[in-house]
Amino acid sequence: MLARKIASLFASRSAAPTPSRLMQLHEYLALLQEGTEEFAAGERIKRDALSLAQRLREELRLPLGPEPSLELVLARRCKVQRISLVHVPLAAKDCFFIAMYHQDASSAHAHLVFDIGAEYQRPFLECPDFGVGEEATEDNLRHWIPRLAEAPDAFAIVERRDGTYMQVYADDRGFHLEHQLVTTGCHYRTAQPVSSEAAVDTLVSYACGKYEWANRAWDRMVL
Repeated sequence: MLARKIASLFASRSAAPTPSRLMQLHEYLALLQEGTEEFAAGERIKRDALSLAQRLREELRLPLGPEPSLELVLARRCKVQRISLVHVPLAAKDCFFIAMYHQDASSAHAHLVFDIGAEYQRPFLECPDFGVGEEATEDNLRHWIPRLAEAPDAFAIVERRDGTYMQVYADDRGFHLEHQLVTTGCHYRTAQPVSSEAAVDTLVSYACGKYEWANRAWDRMVL
């Protein structure tokens, strides 16, 4: 009898779900490149995604309003890996907490916060020390960003929407880049300082919606 109890205990431990991890943006984009299709997620999965968002509310500083109805929790599925992407709407307009589920899984293995609305906004460049506030075009970025090396206390921000932006400053080690997705709980910086040229190229990629910037090595910051 004791042996059965011990075996049962170890079986229950091995069946415990793996905690969901915060996915990097380039990983999410790779899933989308497979192609996605509409998917009618069941009530159980939708409720699990809502519960996960609530559990991560403080850690990710999620702007959650009243719990949305299940009809507002939408899902798509990757055509190749069959991963379900369950979208929980946040209080910020067109922003979502996205929980990801392997086929037939009952709990999420990864999650991400994403600002879909930012994809349709014109990015804006601000550099207060230089008195700059203008559209973040490639020409403007290539003109102003290298000048940060001459002003160590200066910084520049390319804002796509409130809470979703990329910023840069320079010191004697090089240019330091940071970006944020919706909240301070999803704030990242480059693993190493970069050159002036690399900083400009990254910001141009960000402002133009090309997403090469997402493939850089980014470390999450705890603010």
